[in-house]
Amino acid sequence: TANNKRFVVFFPIDVLQGSTNAYTILKHIGEGGFGKVFKCQVNDSEEVVAVKILKNMNIQDIKDELDMLDVIGQLNADQVHVVKLYEKFQHCGFTCLVFEMLDIDLFQYCQNKGSLDVNAIRPIAMQLLETLQALKSLGITHGDFKYDNIMLVNREDLPYRVKLIDFGLAFYTNKAKFGRVRQIIGFRSPEVSLGLPYTEAIDMWALGCLLAFLYLGYSLFPESCEHLLFRSMVEILGIPSERMLQKGRKKARTWPRDRIHFQSLDDLFYYHDPADTAENVDRKVFIDLLKKMLHLNGAERISPTEALQHPFITMSHLSHDQGSREYLNLAQTYMNFYSFKFSETETFHMIHVSVSEWTFILHIFSRNVY
Repeated sequence: TANNKRFVVFFPIDVLQGSTNAYTILKHIGEGGFGKVFKCQVNDSEEVVAVKILKNMNIQDIKDELDMLDVIGQLNADQVHVVKLYEKFQHCGFTCLVFEMLDIDLFQYCQNKGSLDVNAIRPIAMQLLETLQALKSLGITHGDFKYDNIMLVNREDLPYRVKLIDFGLAFYTNKAKFGRVRQIIGFRSPEVSLGLPYTEAIDMWALGCLLAFLYLGYSLFPESCEHLLFRSMVEILGIPSERMLQKGRKKARTWPRDRIHFQSLDDLFYYHDPADTAENVDRKVFIDLLKKMLHLNGAERISPTEALQHPFITMSHLSHDQGSREYLNLAQTYMNFYSFKFSETETFHMIHVSVSEWTFILHIFSRNVY
């Protein structure tokens, strides 16, 4: 179409003129149903940003996304781990959004590296729980929480520091349109699949799926077919209550009523090789958190605030055991590395990291980051 032809000429020759800066397109780095994303240079400086150019889609959809970004922009993007929006402008009739430049998404990262151990998963879980807590305080559900919408900020300088991106499908929880299909299949919650009323708890379900993905190196539930998703949920989590199935507006008949064979989240414990006693305990506590995140009933699913107080995040199960002291020190080293604060000038400060801990961190990350 004419619009598509106009869209193509942006790359690689065009300069996008914003309200505060000019952005020279350097590289096409992604695209989707929303449009395209380009790596751009700011004016003649060395600063680079990511510019998302929206397709000429439904005007109301664009307005909704811009309004949502304005609301989320009230938050401190670094403290709640969401991508930072610098400006928005029109270029040749297209809406352009200028974001901070991030690194790679968690899907790309795990494709290269494989699974993570629980000590590496914990700081990621903590950050994303803080994100969900902040969104819940605004009455917002992200609605598209998945591994390729979670970006590493900088693998070299800030390993495992992450941010949530893409609020194109975000919505106010109290205005949720029940029956509308949300979430990709492998991250789709039971209430969405069944056409039941849903809340921000669908994001918690998706986070549980994400953490399981990081632990396994692949998705816990099938992503290719919703029927296979149903069967897998029944195998691992059991059968939804008859009340849920009866109240569901759709697909209830496709849910298997019997298990194919016995499996459970407890089986994840055996996925990694046996470890020392403290790490084994830590894995079990991690799986306990997953169970609470992946409760079939959204109303009974753990909340972000509750999850931040879970022993897996607080490490209370380790601090009470003298035999776990060495492993606890290791776990705290990982967490201390991500315990950061931002000054008014956004300067990054490390907290409570000794020289010996830095030596250990550099050794660990030299093996694990790439």
